[in-house]
Amino acid sequence: MKNYLYLYIIWGKFYNNKNIVIKDLDENYTIREIYEIKWTDKFYLKNLSRFYGRILSKPKQKVEITGKGPFLLILITDPSPKLEKKALDDVNIVEFNSNVLDSKMKYRKLIGADSSIHCSISEKETNHDLALLLGKTSQDLEKELPKKWDGIIKKIENHTLAGDNGWENTKQFFDVLNATTNYVVLRNFEDLPDKILNPDIDILTDDVKDMSIILNEDESIIGKSPIKIAGKKILIDFRTQQGHYYDEKWCKDILKRRIMTKNGFYTPSDEDYFYTLLYHATVRKKIEQKYVEKLNELAVKLDIKINLEDYNQSEKFLKLYMKKRGYHRTTIDRRILYKIIDTEVIRLVKVSVFLTNRYGITFFLKKMIIKLKNSI
Repeated sequence: MKNYLYLYIIWGKFYNNKNIVIKDLDENYTIREIYEIKWTDKFYLKNLSRFYGRILSKPKQKVEITGKGPFLLILITDPSPKLEKKALDDVNIVEFNSNVLDSKMKYRKLIGADSSIHCSISEKETNHDLALLLGKTSQDLEKELPKKWDGIIKKIENHTLAGDNGWENTKQFFDVLNATTNYVVLRNFEDLPDKILNPDIDILTDDVKDMSIILNEDESIIGKSPIKIAGKKILIDFRTQQGHYYDEKWCKDILKRRIMTKNGFYTPSDEDYFYTLLYHATVRKKIEQKYVEKLNELAVKLDIKINLEDYNQSEKFLKLYMKKRGYHRTTIDRRILYKIIDTEVIRLVKVSVFLTNRYGITFFLKKMIIKLKNSI
């Protein structure tokens, strides 16, 4: 069985509880390394917001509870993980370790504060957290970690999250995207990551707000604002899956069928690349010459017989494909419908069911009361 990395964070105000947590972790898991990390006061709130994403609805309140002092990052492996699967939505399924989840709940109870401990419960979450905290994936970090912690807490001063001052290069940009978000680069990606030949990068994601936070975008312009990569301003144009450009069902299929390229980022499958590029062209009522060569290349690869010089034929061909797949052209009415269906309420219901099934209705009701009090 693969030995996944997991991490625990003891936030600053609860730092003095480190000994009881470290002792229990040492008895039940293998501690690999422990860091004491200090974020500068100036960027603490921003770092915390980016780390948690939009699940943290009140960052200032979180800071008041956890404090701005140094926090402890503990990396462990579990020799006997108890793995379970949970569907986050109809696209994303996560395999989590219930051992580390139960340990987190135990430590929170011992310390007496829900906000005292953060823990990654899956490989996906560990990658997310490490990519932001240390700028590395668990696979990269595994190569340099000792087999067992030597008892010395390593200090990291004046630290900040990856991408806080722009991105060192395109590789770092995609490494963090790979670890933190679900996305595909829709087109014009042939020269990436070595060269960025276009002034913008078109990306499809299942969560525009979260991606915007991860990439440290200007808060006033979500989904379409410049970021810095290697000192150069690049426009990242997000397309959400909720029917804002492509049909929602199609978007979900694109994300399900995405392919990791040898260059280290996700692109659509050949079939999706061909038809989304054709759709993009027909929306503009013209197949631009710069796309004709790529469409012809993909047509040969997919054994598709089509005359791209005949716009009407191309449009009919696309309509037949979309009808066969159950995809629709997006309209204002459909966009409004998607927004009604895909609400935060659905996400909260799923979380509520999971917590109730695992910890019981009493536990869930207590947490709900605490949340309601905090929101008043």
